[in-house]
Amino acid sequence: MERKKNLQKVSSLCISIMVISMVFIGLCTATQATQTTLEITAVRGGVGKVSVTVKNIGDETAKNVTITISVKGGFFNKIDITKICSGCGQCSNSIEPNATKTESTADAGRIIGFGPVSITVSAQAANADKIEKTSTGFVLGPLVIVS
Repeated sequence: MERKKNLQKVSSLCISIMVISMVFIGLCTATQATQTTLEITAVRGGVGKVSVTVKNIGDETAKNVTITISVKGGFFNKIDITKICSGCGQCSNSIEPNATKTESTADAGRIIGFGPVSITVSAQAANADKIEKTSTGFVLGPLVIVS
């Protein structure tokens, strides 16, 4: 009889621990639900620069957004420009849902040269997975043409 009572107490304790664990897991999952999704919607050329547009296609504000643009190539690999933007005094580093943010390589230096280039763009946020897009282009003097 004593064994039966002890077994019931242990069973009740195990069930209580399982219920508490399930509630804790549910709370952790609810915290992770604030994730959002970024998308690189445009990569454009221009005079001496490459511009990109990143859109928040999720339901939450993307926080601490970092956008990286890298342009490399040209004949003799003379073109090598990288711009990293993670917010500055002139712009915000967050993107509201359905809003976009445009960045360019203009602040990193003018692109001047001749030949094919590879353009790699990445974007990430504290609450969004990193995304990356690679495009090709051609530089003709100061004109950057993205295909």
